Amino acid sequence: MYDAIIIGAGIGGLTCAAKLATRGKEVLLLEKIHHIGGTSHTFNRKGYIFPMGPLSFSFPDVVEQILEEIGFEGELKFQRNHFQLLSPDIDVIYSKEWEKFKETLQGLFKEEKDGIEMVFKELSIVIDSISKVQEWHPDYLLGKNKQRAEEQINSYQEQLEIIEKYDHLSSREFLDRYLSNESLKRLIGSQGTYLPVMSVVHLAFMWNVMSIKGIWFPSKEISGINEILHGIFEKHGGVTMLRTPVKKIFINNNQATGVETFDGKKFAADWVIANADYKKVILEMIDPKELEKNFLKSVQKTPYTGSELCVYLGIAPEKVDLKKIRTNHLFYRSVLNEESAKDFIDFANKEIEICLWSNNSLNLVPSGKKSLVLRVNMPYSHWDPWRTGEKKRKQGYREYKRELAEKLIKTVEEILPGLSEAIEVMEIATPLTYRDWGQRTKGSIAGWGRDVTKVRLNNKLLIKTPIDHLLMVGIYSVLEPFLGGFPVSMYTGSLAAEIVLTDDLNI
Repeated sequence: MYDAIIIGAGIGGLTCAAKLATRGKEVLLLEKIHHIGGTSHTFNRKGYIFPMGPLSFSFPDVVEQILEEIGFEGELKFQRNHFQLLSPDIDVIYSKEWEKFKETLQGLFKEEKDGIEMVFKELSIVIDSISKVQEWHPDYLLGKNKQRAEEQINSYQEQLEIIEKYDHLSSREFLDRYLSNESLKRLIGSQGTYLPVMSVVHLAFMWNVMSIKGIWFPSKEISGINEILHGIFEKHGGVTMLRTPVKKIFINNNQATGVETFDGKKFAADWVIANADYKKVILEMIDPKELEKNFLKSVQKTPYTGSELCVYLGIAPEKVDLKKIRTNHLFYRSVLNEESAKDFIDFANKEIEICLWSNNSLNLVPSGKKSLVLRVNMPYSHWDPWRTGEKKRKQGYREYKRELAEKLIKTVEEILPGLSEAIEVMEIATPLTYRDWGQRTKGSIAGWGRDVTKVRLNNKLLIKTPIDHLLMVGIYSVLEPFLGGFPVSMYTGSLAAEIVLTDDLNI
């Protein structure tokens, strides 16, 4: 009998597990695949170390604070990553400090100067209201902190009114009030070239992360933080079982009491905490008779973000011209034509993320080499017919994904001449990779969907479920990643541990 069983050894599960273990709890950590870290893990190809998921993260102060609370006494340093957009009519670094970014846009779009001023003025008010929302807003807190926030909520009436006003206002409608240039509206409304669909509050979270707080890379690398947490967990008696997927969560009188694995093992616990795909947990691991029908429908109907094609490249830098990349992260789109945008393999008309990954650390590549990560949105539905089972594919799958990867590389080569000849190592991930290795429904890569019109879930924090003693952590345990994906996963892991430690679901 364990105090807690944690399903999934991603960063949220590791944070929760380490915190509980340091407080004397007996914890079992079950992971379906062969390594810890989930999608924040890395893999090695001929000396090139590539990321499986996040490339960097925001709110390093939150990460450091949680690590210190759990007992990490080492030192972490962070270097800031910047982001550039290169489209048919824009070449701009959009991760600049907020006021400097505004001035840059006013210089590029002189005819929109007054509108840009109004957009930034109004959006700044929303950003100010949400910038520390996890410190005072009850919807983003649990436990005694939530109680305290509820008692002091009158002190934040102005911020509450602003959040309420903008939470259901689409960024598209907001930007249409002040701006006429379509490319400018897309840049501000999506941090890229796509149509704005998210709420203004969600947009404020994104700009707070991107421009004000910044995006950073840790000195111990992202996977190093996984190792820190797992080391603390095992040092304090935690038990880890890899290659142990969970089939079922046992429920008795609306309370989670344990799990059963696919190999028939059964484990009992006072608490079950899932750092796993929310839809998989609710819709596949629990008997639907145990859940209220409206809740099930809301989980089914609220969409996830989509998937992607990802190409990892180890390159000889002397053979390629990298001058167009002015930051570690470049988002490139050479054609902007909405009428043909549904052609998902027309990569010239798609927004391509180009990350100069090796700029973060010399340890990530062999001496004298560099590495790139290319990512582009890709619908899962196109790849599903290739899947014949768990990690099984139809004949021709490898050839087809290589064909698309080479087409993507040719598009990128428009701005990085010589890229094809510079490649020494190539690895390719498709939406099926994210489904079978990342354990994400339909290969989803970034949590719940952004479209404000399609959200059916009501709570900002989804840590507590309708089942007593069943908690969720990780990026899918929040409706919007208000701290960014990696730190919000740690944050939810820490909050879930607090619930277990206080043994109180009513707080």
